Amino acid sequence: LDREDSVKVRRAGFDDIPAMLELMINYHKTSNVSHVPFVRADAAKVLDHFIGHRDCHPIVAFNDAGDLTGLLCVSLEPYFMNKKYWCATALQFISNGGGMRLLAEFRRWAKQRGAHDIIMGVSSGDPRAGSFLELSGLEKTGSMYVLHFQRS
Repeated sequence: LDREDSVKVRRAGFDDIPAMLELMINYHKTSNVSHVPFVRADAAKVLDHFIGHRDCHPIVAFNDAGDLTGLLCVSLEPYFMNKKYWCATALQFISNGGGMRLLAEFRRWAKQRGAHDIIMGVSSGDPRAGSFLELSGLEKTGSMYVLHFQRS
């Protein structure tokens, strides 16, 4: 059984915040922004906002044992140069299993909400992160990864 097949994804709830924080703390230690102190209370407030906000979609992945294996916190925002065009961006993406399912749910949600593009960056020290995003359908554009939804 493939590790990806046994992972379930869903929208995060307020009860998920403690496990999400633990995953974020562990990831932060190896990220490109590890020099910035991780303030648990500040991160908890951001997660609380994301969970309660209509234009945000915090997605969590769990294995069969019920352990949190990944999270993807995304939001939908208008482009600053044209408020009729919307992009979906990722604030935080961590995956130790279920990454493709998290990204598939992100795509589904963004498309359903009318996003024109998905835009993601990589702050991990893992050189495989960009390749993973490209494998999932995003195109490297400068230092970002983009998926354009076709609109008629």
